[in-house]
Amino acid sequence: MRAEERIISLLESAKDRGLLQSEIAKKLNLSKSTVSEILSQLEEERIVFREEVSQKSYRVWLIKHCPRPIDGVLRIGFLKASEYAKVVDAGEKVNAIFKLYRNGLEATKDLVHGCVDILASPFITQVFFGVLMKNIKIFRVVAMNGSGIAFSNAKGFGCSEFSTMERMLRKYVKVKGIKEEIKFFDSPEEMIANFGKLKGIAIWEPYLSTFSCIEHFSEILGDFVCCSLAVNEDFLTLNRDLFEDFLKYYDKSSANSGVAKIAEIIGFPKEIVKKSLSSYDFNVGIEEAEKEATDLGFGRIEEILYFY
Repeated sequence: MRAEERIISLLESAKDRGLLQSEIAKKLNLSKSTVSEILSQLEEERIVFREEVSQKSYRVWLIKHCPRPIDGVLRIGFLKASEYAKVVDAGEKVNAIFKLYRNGLEATKDLVHGCVDILASPFITQVFFGVLMKNIKIFRVVAMNGSGIAFSNAKGFGCSEFSTMERMLRKYVKVKGIKEEIKFFDSPEEMIANFGKLKGIAIWEPYLSTFSCIEHFSEILGDFVCCSLAVNEDFLTLNRDLFEDFLKYYDKSSANSGVAKIAEIIGFPKEIVKKSLSSYDFNVGIEEAEKEATDLGFGRIEEILYFY
């Protein structure tokens, strides 16, 4: 492996902690001059970010993991869901870096900590963190609906924790009068791996469309807000023009325009992704967000909504 690849791999493993430039040389047994030369090139290519922490001492991150906004760089995070087709279509137009997450909790924590700039994740998770931390703004609802239960033959239900899936599943079992244990999983893949051991799993599209025995939550519970788009306020201050460019493209985009790219990123056939889009309602505005927040019981929601 070339020295450049070894440096990138080491920084990948360091995530948002980063490494001192001197640590990189020591850990990889490379000369300081070699490391400095490679990092200068990677910095020019917008792959790494260096920050001076003391005289002639630098901490280094891969740009995608840097725990703070970077001038002229937009990092967009999202889960493996087909509803984010518009997000990636608009993101491509502003040369965004895409970050894929296993679950909404993990993703929204990164938004709060500045490791991602714009995030598409469950509305309930964003509202909670927004009210609590006061450093993110929700500026669009991505879609309504788009999830349900895939049924198996054992006992208990599986879902992701503190998410739209958990909220709708709890409503579903109450309406149906079902008494089953709920088990939490860190990713949809983990849920699917345990599918045969459960009565069913609460899961979103396009995963839901790959199962044969399913029931959509909206058919039983009515329409509900699924996911929203939120922005880190420090990024907004530093890169307002870049944010507004993204928003302009997002508002003009359609779900179908980003099908090929989202299918490539999340690893699903394009046909399945396109089919799954019919499960969503993309015509959603601030009124639906306010209504959903009231239903959730969160106060001061007006402080974190940034629709314009």
